[in-house]
Amino acid sequence: MSRGKKIAEQIIDKYCIKNPRDLNLEEIANAEGLIIEESNISGSLGKIIFNDDYGLILINKSINNEGLKRFTIAHEMGHYLINKYSSQNKHGWTIDSFGDYISNRNHETEADHFAAELLMHKPWFSKFIKNIPVCLDLIKQISAEFNVSLTAAALRYAEIGQYPIAVIMSKDAAVQWSFLNEYFPCKYLPGGSRVPKESNAWDFFNGKEMSEDEDLIPAKSWFKQDLRCKATTYLYEQNIVIPVINSVMTILWQSEYD
Repeated sequence: MSRGKKIAEQIIDKYCIKNPRDLNLEEIANAEGLIIEESNISGSLGKIIFNDDYGLILINKSINNEGLKRFTIAHEMGHYLINKYSSQNKHGWTIDSFGDYISNRNHETEADHFAAELLMHKPWFSKFIKNIPVCLDLIKQISAEFNVSLTAAALRYAEIGQYPIAVIMSKDAAVQWSFLNEYFPCKYLPGGSRVPKESNAWDFFNGKEMSEDEDLIPAKSWFKQDLRCKATTYLYEQNIVIPVINSVMTILWQSEYD
């Protein structure tokens, strides 16, 4: 288990949090020496400045999605608390920005793990989904139950759930990163791949009005380079615009047409 997940579990135990409705991020942050303020931030969702004893979290004022705001706060809290509760990685004043969910930088990944575990603690999450097959309604229910964004809900389901799902982040009509769980039928989507014209996300990046309705598309639209991806495989697709970083989150799950 990663340090981020372990420390999130410690925080849940420390404050005797029994379910997601008992989780008050601001109260925990204040108790741990953190102040949260909204600010005009260019190019990122949040930043943190801290030392070993206290810190300041700045959240982008333009975030109007409460779930995204909570994940950003939890992510930034993760940087501070991982530093505070770990014998390793001690350092002085630090400033950091949160731009993407999956990062090659270890400290960013650890902060993501902390945020996901704190907001969607695995025992709570597993009990809630009860091995239900993935669909948009379930992702929306997860989002509402845990007060997180659809993006965070989809990623946590991809990590813990047992049904095929992929989550893709695109910017400037190119794939920034993707998370394909072990059950997903296609396995290869390199970073930098162009958003396919068959996807509603293509409309957004080409200045057109993008439909956020559920759509059915051939898997090969996204996974042209995956030789294992069958031409007969179709996927449900849902796209969500994230205006603050001018990106589109795409959720794909397997349809019954295969």
